[in-house]
Amino acid sequence: MKESPTGLTPIYEKAWREPQFKQSLLDNPLATLQQEGITLPEGINFIAVAETDAHRYIVIPVEGSPDKGAETLLEYVRSKAMQDEAFKQALLANPKTVLSEELGQAIPENVEVTVVEETADTRYLVIPPQPDMQYVIERSWQDPIFKQNLLSEPKSTLAQIGIVADENQEIQVKEETDFQRYILLEDEMNTQEGEESDPLSALKVKASQDNTFKQKLIQSPKQTIEEELGFTLPSWVEVEVLEETSNTSYFIIPHLPSEEEVESEEMMSVTGGWRRRRRWFRIRTRRWFRRPWRTPTIPIYRAKF
Repeated sequence: MKESPTGLTPIYEKAWREPQFKQSLLDNPLATLQQEGITLPEGINFIAVAETDAHRYIVIPVEGSPDKGAETLLEYVRSKAMQDEAFKQALLANPKTVLSEELGQAIPENVEVTVVEETADTRYLVIPPQPDMQYVIERSWQDPIFKQNLLSEPKSTLAQIGIVADENQEIQVKEETDFQRYILLEDEMNTQEGEESDPLSALKVKASQDNTFKQKLIQSPKQTIEEELGFTLPSWVEVEVLEETSNTSYFIIPHLPSEEEVESEEMMSVTGGWRRRRRWFRIRTRRWFRRPWRTPTIPIYRAKF
């Protein structure tokens, strides 16, 4: 069986977009995987389970499985469980308690965690939860081919992972760089100031309420931002304002933040991978421009098509 996430990506994608295939995978994983051309060891029983946003799985690999490193907390916990019998038994008996200790904070009450242990003749296939737009962002950062497909053929690329847009809806994807930033004026703007509000959000709310201001922001974004926020933007940065309509949606691939721009904040899971160092990292804030301009945030994108 292909062990790497890359090798199983086509299987996950097909399960996301085809409910019948997903059910077949859950009911009879061995035969279904073989039908997809994946060569499996003889005498091995496969169990498939499906994660959701409220139910995560941790699989303790059988001894001798390929080393997966310890880049994430999930991998660290797996490795520790394989080496420490007492830790493994505690993890099996009380997974949320053990993981909370490793994370240094409590796992949300509505999230259930199941830990299963592979044996010499039993393997588990965990189908990640249906992806959201945050998954799309992170996949774009990690997979250049996926990003290029998303930029050139957004609707078909999203449909490939089970995110289906309305037939009459046009989707345009834009990528931010060191020299290009975008402000998105959404078709249905939330005018209530949120917990993670920032100066840019205030500008967007004002634009949703004042058409004259909106047109000024669209036509002269840098000048308008400087006047409203009271600072000068770097000369090398271009700003474009994108306005959604009832028939056109935009998806912005944010500029990949550096390590120092990623804030350790709260737990987040896209494919069930807990990050190491006792904390769960989420891309929460970043500098919209480089220092000294500190306007957060990366929005948490939602599938609203």
